[in-house]
Amino acid sequence: MSTYLPEEVVINILSRLPPKSLIRFKCVSKTWLSLIGTPDLISRNLINHSTLISKSEDPNNPLFVLVKATDKIDTSKHTFSFLSYDNLDPEYTSEVILNLPQPNHGLNLDIIGSSSDGLLCLCFASTIYLWDPTTSSELEPLPPIAPREMVNVYFHSVGFGFDSVSNDFKVVRLLNVQFRSATNLLHISQEAEVYSVSSGSWRQLDPHVARVPYGIHTQSRATMYLDGNFFWCATPLPLDNNEDEKIVRFDFASEVFKSTSFPDASVIGDYSSWKTTLTALNGSIAMLVYPFGKEVEMLCFDIWVLFEFGVRESWTKLIRIGPSLDLERPLGFWGYGKMFMESKEGQLVLYDPSTNTGKIFPFDGLKGSLQVALYTEFGETNEETSEEDGGEVQEEVNQ
Repeated sequence: MSTYLPEEVVINILSRLPPKSLIRFKCVSKTWLSLIGTPDLISRNLINHSTLISKSEDPNNPLFVLVKATDKIDTSKHTFSFLSYDNLDPEYTSEVILNLPQPNHGLNLDIIGSSSDGLLCLCFASTIYLWDPTTSSELEPLPPIAPREMVNVYFHSVGFGFDSVSNDFKVVRLLNVQFRSATNLLHISQEAEVYSVSSGSWRQLDPHVARVPYGIHTQSRATMYLDGNFFWCATPLPLDNNEDEKIVRFDFASEVFKSTSFPDASVIGDYSSWKTTLTALNGSIAMLVYPFGKEVEMLCFDIWVLFEFGVRESWTKLIRIGPSLDLERPLGFWGYGKMFMESKEGQLVLYDPSTNTGKIFPFDGLKGSLQVALYTEFGETNEETSEEDGGEVQEEVNQ
């Protein structure tokens, strides 16, 4: 009996393996090394391991892809569109328009995360909102930062997630605190506050116990949630020459911060010439790295995977996708090997890396304003509907 397997069969088998095994099996043979590096195999592997959707203990509530866009003309208007997850059918799309103060200096309304009970966490400038779009079109802000005498407190980032120990949703707010001593020396420290949905109030964390990261400016758009932890891409402040670019993690159960440095700049390239998007890849952190600037004519982006948090050497470059002439930046995975992208005109595109083709959706927004997240409706009427329809839903929180 022949032991030969057709290449198509080998590709089909390899595509079903977890990414960690796929990387390890590159050393089996030159043939496997070549196959594992092909866009076709990687695309198939993404089908099985890199979709937005994940199973939940509650299969009853309908799942949507939530798309947020800022109006191109009136940037105080923000539109939220809800698409059926299974087929992205526009027939199941509804819109809610929120009027917020006119943004300054490029500020935008950001989706921080969504929960399994219908809550969205949003942030505009330093104001944080928890909002259920099925019950209200008005945003109610969480309590603001409390003023302090002789101290300046600046908001600079936020995270949202689920604490499985206390069975509670929480918001974490990162603060930059500055004050001058009697000798007029400027002192700067980092603090963190946690808002509990069950208690409805903020409390300050002990910075020494929580190990609040010092001298880190988090990029509010390069964030994600995974398994009870919120993650930020973080870059050092201009004068912090001893800090590396890193991933910062906050554990909602232990309320402790940890961090891991980015891949070495000698491998990944000049940090100042690219941007990042964070997403999940089969339980691991994936970082989509792409160039930016007027000189970038065609988008290429690399997928890096961190297989063990805290171990810089576990970063692995999985594949480069592109080039594509009309795409601006990746937004996240959907399923079936396809990804959500933003075009250079600010349109939402469902992109297939294996064929380098895309489907444009009939709504767009201000360039750079598009965001994609999961959303689960929650309530008695939705539960009745979902019993007929069935389907899978997200984990507790999705980013």
